[in-house]
Amino acid sequence: MDLPQKPRDYAVLFLDMNSYFASVEQQVQPTLRGTPVAVAPYTGGTGCCIAVSQEAKKRGVKTGDLVREAKKKCYDIKIIEARPALYQLYHREILKVLNNNSPMVSSLSIDEFLIHLTGPDRSYYKAKNMALKIKSEISDFADFLTCSVGISSSYFLSKISGESKKPDGLTILKLSDLKSFYKSLKLRDLPGVNFRMERQLATRGINSVSDFFEKDLVYMSQTLKFPGKVWYYRLRGYDIDHFEIKNKSCGHSHVLPPEFRTKGGALQVLEKLVYKTGYRLRRDGYLACGLAVSVRFFEGEAIRDFKRFDACNDTKSLLRYSFSIVDKYKYWPTPRYISVTAFNLTRNNQEQISIFGDIEKSKELSRVADEINDKYGAGTVINSSFLKAKNSAPDRISFGIPRYDIQNF
Repeated sequence: MDLPQKPRDYAVLFLDMNSYFASVEQQVQPTLRGTPVAVAPYTGGTGCCIAVSQEAKKRGVKTGDLVREAKKKCYDIKIIEARPALYQLYHREILKVLNNNSPMVSSLSIDEFLIHLTGPDRSYYKAKNMALKIKSEISDFADFLTCSVGISSSYFLSKISGESKKPDGLTILKLSDLKSFYKSLKLRDLPGVNFRMERQLATRGINSVSDFFEKDLVYMSQTLKFPGKVWYYRLRGYDIDHFEIKNKSCGHSHVLPPEFRTKGGALQVLEKLVYKTGYRLRRDGYLACGLAVSVRFFEGEAIRDFKRFDACNDTKSLLRYSFSIVDKYKYWPTPRYISVTAFNLTRNNQEQISIFGDIEKSKELSRVADEINDKYGAGTVINSSFLKAKNSAPDRISFGIPRYDIQNF
């Protein structure tokens, strides 16, 4: 592993918007302020809360709770259907603020941003003043949106420092303060450490973040192999987390609303999920060599099957393979959930031209449809066969480039 240069204080600023989707809803709907709010793509009982307001969090509601679970915990919670274009609109305004303060901005997700500090900005006071200025300018155009900021030597340390004080915090973590800072954290406060890894670490004598930090390089390499070496340097502030992640799969899933809980309805939604998956593959420059489909029912066994094929990413081919999977199953009780996953991905660097004209035509049609949807909004051009399912499996963040029309918000 080639290490980057020795870590330095005040190298990276990480910004995380607090309860972002829910806060945006409270921003544009002032009557929701002070009220517990959850945002869900589907507001029925089996929908999933993808964002929860601070008020709801205090009542025990968590991101990932089903809507019915959230209502049990907080009887007066307001469930809002997700509006991706609205959140993208505010995302772009936040990005404008950041770009006005630094030329070294990276957008990590819809609500997370990174600034690589350079030159005179790599000082305690300059970095702190930049963070305070950004927080103030965000508040100027959206008074109800808050963010937590962490400043440290690496992406990893700036992220965990920023998340240590929520909501609306600002934490500057110096390398000399790492030992005392780690005493305040639990292992699962570290990104990448889940329950399973926590148990594995315990068997190796690592029961706290301080234990993790104090193990030497030889011990970490011998007991945890290569990941142990990575963690050794990561915990010491080396910025080793910026590398291209090789995607192995991508896909979409959806909990079916009541009107689509039939075989025909589920297949319409499946078609839209495949369409979205194909778009992501083409956008990110990948070809898929396999496709997996899963259908869960309210009763009976689930369908879980897959198919391997020659590398492709055009919608027509992906649809053909997905339907060849489900067509084998004749017994369909009441479906409640469906997902599609493209796997064995490969970079689309030197795609061969097919000798079959219909395949090349399908590739070109997919490319042109993507261009139109990116320019005029996701869903401008769709297959007529899933018109009824157009509003089902709503876009999370983000699919295509939404067309912003504030009057519709």
